[in-house]
Amino acid sequence: MLMRKKLPMIIPEITSFQHHTAILSIIGDGDHVQEWKFANFIQLFALMYDHSETEKNIPFMDFYSTSYIVKSTPWVTNQSFSRHALDQTDIIEFVIDCINQNKYVYMVVECQHIAAHQHPDASFSHPLIIHGYDRDLQTFHIADFFNSAFSFKEASFDEVRTAYHAFVKGSFWWEGAQVLQVNDTPSKVSIDRSEYKSLLSDYLNSTTLAPYALNYGIDIVHHTKTVPTIYHSIFGMSIYDELIANFRGRGPVDYTVLPVMTDHKLNLFNFIEYLKAKGVLPSDYPDYCEIVTKTKAARNTFLKSVLRGDNRYYEQIADNLSEIRELERRAITDLIQAI
Repeated sequence: MLMRKKLPMIIPEITSFQHHTAILSIIGDGDHVQEWKFANFIQLFALMYDHSETEKNIPFMDFYSTSYIVKSTPWVTNQSFSRHALDQTDIIEFVIDCINQNKYVYMVVECQHIAAHQHPDASFSHPLIIHGYDRDLQTFHIADFFNSAFSFKEASFDEVRTAYHAFVKGSFWWEGAQVLQVNDTPSKVSIDRSEYKSLLSDYLNSTTLAPYALNYGIDIVHHTKTVPTIYHSIFGMSIYDELIANFRGRGPVDYTVLPVMTDHKLNLFNFIEYLKAKGVLPSDYPDYCEIVTKTKAARNTFLKSVLRGDNRYYEQIADNLSEIRELERRAITDLIQAI
């Protein structure tokens, strides 16, 4: 009987939502994943609450792939287990058995009972990524957002068992476990220039015409599972207009929007550097550094405002976003022409 095993993981650059982080942390950052990653994180989408002109806001913003990325990654096999199925097992032995088969367990639990989360008095349902165990120490190796940063910790078998059984149905938007296995011999996914141009054009023009290879399952109406007359989807650079209007006082601003936007700029920065390294772009082609720096600054100002419950800097953030929008509009237009 194996006494311990730990599967490899990395801390990826895109960490704004765990469905992205879960996948990117287990497939690694090898050359074979780069073009696939760049392509899947170029387009943005947001749900727009449009009940009235004075209440317009964006309650949710994400990369266009959203949680569909978990079942659409070419190197990962996904098995879903319902709570009912898991309840028929010893949850500790189930997890250990998965890890012994080189499978990661992405499972929703009540994190109040996970000591590393440091929330003993507050209910907090969230998925953990379990990627290793030690029978001698009676611990699992886990990955999650601890103190708002994605990192690796340990949790005892007893903590995980208690956290699993304490989960309350409906306290998180999905439940059960997704068991993820990375292919032993991953092949490279290549994206041709015309597809990149199409993706960048979609972002620039706020359209969704490119060939997005995503597994939508039974969700025929992508992204809009709520009431269509109240919510509608918007895409690409049109999101700037709505965010700027909300920062200028039209409606509330969700705390996740600028972290997502920052990850988006980092992906474009890395995309340009990758194209330069491959000789697609000249080595002196302008990088995305100014846009990344200004977006990070806007994000940091916003998050400080959220923590302090103080919106006095919202006008400044709106001005920052207006500047970033114009810089990016020119940069994306030039990039489409250059590749």
